[in-house]
Amino acid sequence: MAMSLADLLLPLFLIVFLTRSRSQCPTNPSAIVNDTQVLLSLRDRLGIKVWNETANPRAWRGVEWSSDNQVEGLALSRYNLSGVFPATWAELPSLARLDLSQNGLSSLEVPCKNTQLNLLNLSSNSLQEFPGNLSSLESLESLDLSGNFLTVARLPKFSLTLRSLNLSINNLTGSFSIGGNLGLEALELSHNGLSGSIPETFGEMTNLTRLDISYNRFRGDLPDIWSKNLELRYMRISENSLQGGLPPSLRRLRKLSELHAAYNSLSGPLELEDGDFASIEVLNLGVNWFSRTIPATLGGLRNIREIWLYSNNLTGTIPGELSKLSHLQLLVLTGNRFSGAIPPELGNWSNIREIWLDSNNLTGTIPGELSKLSHLQKLVLRGNRFSGAIPGELSKLSHLQLLVLTGNRFSGAIPPELGNWSNIREIWLGSNNLTGTIPGELSKLSHLQLLVLTGNRFSGAIPPELGNWSNIREIWLDSNNLTGTIPGELSKLSHLQLLVLTGNRFSGAIPPELGNWSNIREIWLDSNNLTGTIPGELSKLSHLQKLVLRGNRFSGAIPGELSKLSHLQLLVLTGNRFSGAIPPELGNWSNIREIWLGSNNLTGTIPGELSKLSHLQLLVLTGNRFSGAIPPELGNWSNIREIWLDSNYLTGTIPGELSKLSHLQMLVLNRNDMGGELPSGLSNCTELVSLWLDQNKFSGNLPDSFGNLSRLFLLSLYSNDLVGSIPAMLQNMSALQFLFLSNNSFSGSIPDWLPRLTNLRAMDFSVNRFSGEMPESIGRLFANVQLYNKNKRSVMIQTGQGLVYNSFAFPTYINFSFNQLTGSIPAAIGDLYKLQVLDLSHNQLTGPIPESLGKARNLSDVALASNRLNGSIPSSVADLSFLTFFDVSNNSLVGRIPDSPQLSSMDAALFAGNQLCGLPLTNTCSSTAMLPHKLRTEGQGGSEQDQTEVITLVSVAIFVAAFFNAFFWTYFAANHRAHSQLCGCWQSNL
Repeated sequence: MAMSLADLLLPLFLIVFLTRSRSQCPTNPSAIVNDTQVLLSLRDRLGIKVWNETANPRAWRGVEWSSDNQVEGLALSRYNLSGVFPATWAELPSLARLDLSQNGLSSLEVPCKNTQLNLLNLSSNSLQEFPGNLSSLESLESLDLSGNFLTVARLPKFSLTLRSLNLSINNLTGSFSIGGNLGLEALELSHNGLSGSIPETFGEMTNLTRLDISYNRFRGDLPDIWSKNLELRYMRISENSLQGGLPPSLRRLRKLSELHAAYNSLSGPLELEDGDFASIEVLNLGVNWFSRTIPATLGGLRNIREIWLYSNNLTGTIPGELSKLSHLQLLVLTGNRFSGAIPPELGNWSNIREIWLDSNNLTGTIPGELSKLSHLQKLVLRGNRFSGAIPGELSKLSHLQLLVLTGNRFSGAIPPELGNWSNIREIWLGSNNLTGTIPGELSKLSHLQLLVLTGNRFSGAIPPELGNWSNIREIWLDSNNLTGTIPGELSKLSHLQLLVLTGNRFSGAIPPELGNWSNIREIWLDSNNLTGTIPGELSKLSHLQKLVLRGNRFSGAIPGELSKLSHLQLLVLTGNRFSGAIPPELGNWSNIREIWLGSNNLTGTIPGELSKLSHLQLLVLTGNRFSGAIPPELGNWSNIREIWLDSNYLTGTIPGELSKLSHLQMLVLNRNDMGGELPSGLSNCTELVSLWLDQNKFSGNLPDSFGNLSRLFLLSLYSNDLVGSIPAMLQNMSALQFLFLSNNSFSGSIPDWLPRLTNLRAMDFSVNRFSGEMPESIGRLFANVQLYNKNKRSVMIQTGQGLVYNSFAFPTYINFSFNQLTGSIPAAIGDLYKLQVLDLSHNQLTGPIPESLGKARNLSDVALASNRLNGSIPSSVADLSFLTFFDVSNNSLVGRIPDSPQLSSMDAALFAGNQLCGLPLTNTCSSTAMLPHKLRTEGQGGSEQDQTEVITLVSVAIFVAAFFNAFFWTYFAANHRAHSQLCGCWQSNL
């Protein structure tokens, strides 16, 4: 019979189809007889060298055998596996557990059918997608894919046997879909980027016992979907953006034992009805926006062990009903607004280990009843308004390890009986009003590691018995009224790492025996009345990193033996009476970061050996009597950030080698006798923030290359012998805020490009030879700056981007006084809305005062004296409500002084030398006073008396200019001191 074309093609189609179907499931083509051959095949494919063919297979690491010689498990964690794990593993007929965690696998081959495997761990690998055919693992109960790079947030369909799924620490993003896997008992999704609202399908997972979706981006209200999750015991939803309150269906889950919901935006009152959270043991709601009071019903949670309610907006008092929580071990109420006293009945707790009530508004005293808490280990009451004495009964807390009472109003003495504690490790009593002496009984605290008594009013001497402590690591006694000498007995503290005695009234010398310390890292003895020399014995402190002796009366030479301190990073000797030269051997330090030697009587030259300090970041030699030139070798420093050599007797020029200091941020050379031309190579120091070269004898032109200093915040060149015009390249200094050029011989016109310095807030060009007219572009200055706030401190801080200035308290000002400027005052001056100080005095300006001046509403000081101005004072000046100084003396002004409380209360001398009338002048105005008098014609010089007064007032204006510079220097010196505290001296916060 003839065959049709369909009959011919059908077998071919079946062959292709079956072949294609089989190809979708990985197979093992080799004929494997037993489990050992399977393992050998895996060894060869994956390069597992620890498996040896000739050794006993039962001894192979990572292979778990059954009693009938079948492989039941493979534990191949940390085997440095990579690539694709082949399907050969499926030829092990009894394999139930496969652990491939912590390798570098990119995928796993899964056969089309497997009925044995019930545990698969692929955590901490390099998977970017789910392995295929996972649904074919028909007996799989636990799947761990955590710590990979999975991105798809929609789950594939797994076997109905799957009970535990861990997808935490992946790259899952977007909304999450559970698929059809509603039979899961444990679902871990933490540390991903999942967003959107919590899926309502979570509420359909009736077998769910553990749910962790923490550290994601879920948002919206916490849904009320949990009524079917009757088996749920553990729920972690922390670190999301969830809102709303705790829904009733969640609170009524009778088996829920742990709820972690910290770091969300949950809000509203803590609603808690009778019967809610019946089995709860851990309740963590920290860092949310819960408000109002703690409900008394919280005291009915009879199984609760831990309560975390820190950093919310909870108010009211702490309910006494909490005393009924007999299983409570930890209570954290830190950072709320609780008020009132600690309920005495809390002393009835029988299992409490830790109580954290810090950073609230609690008042009253510490109840003596707390002494009954026999298991208490940590009591933290810092940052409240507790007062009264520290109860001696606290000595009964035999298990207490940590007591923190810092930042309250406790008064009185430290009870001596606290020396009876047998387990105390740390005592924090700083920033209170405690008085009296330090009890010697504290020396009995054999386990004490840290004592902080900072910021109280303790007096008397340090008890020598404290040298008996055997475990003390840190002693903070700073900012008290302690007197006497430093006891030599402290040298016996063999574990001591930090001693802070700052800000007391200790006297006498440093005991030489302190050189016996074997573990000391930091010594802070600053701001006392200590005398004598630095003992050479301190050079034996092999672990010492910070030595701070600032603000004492030490004298003598700096010991060269200090060079033996190989770990020293910080040396602060500022504000003493040290004399002599800097020992050259200090250049041998290998780890030093900061050297502060300012305000002493040091002499000689700066040693070139200091150039070997490869880690040095800051050198302060301010206010000594150093002489000679700056060593050129200092240009070899590779990490220096700040150099302060001001207020000495240095001579010579700025070495060109300093241009190699690529990390330099501050160069302070002012108030010396240096001269020569400014090196153009300084422009290579592109990290420069502040350049102080004023009050020297530098000459020549200002280099064009300085315009490359794009990060420069301040340029101070006043009181030198510089000449020429201001280079146009300076307009590239985009960060410049302060430009001080006064008291030089600069000439030319005022640059019209100044508004391009968009951050500029103060310029002083006074006492130079600038000429010509003021540019109209001046009206565009200060558009981006913040106004001076006299209530803000100027603080210099260190950031990752270097030195920056925060809330710098300095007014916006222009000082062009004592030059040869001509023409009229531009009307654009009124556009300077943020200008606060304007000084154009002692020039040759003509014409009227522009009416637009009144639009510069923030002006507080205006000096226009000794020019050739005519016309009347514009009435708009009366609108300057912040004006406190307005000097128009010695011009040709006429008419009535505008009526305003500011002008009428000023000194009459500020209006003298004109033809003005009205307050504050004594001469009254006639009815025609506002009519112009005979005006001086433009170009005509002032009277002989006026010209004489110009000459005599030069000294006055120089004084004014000096005042502004001194004002700025005062602020900068304050910054320098703040810097020494905030980022220079690295003192740890309490």
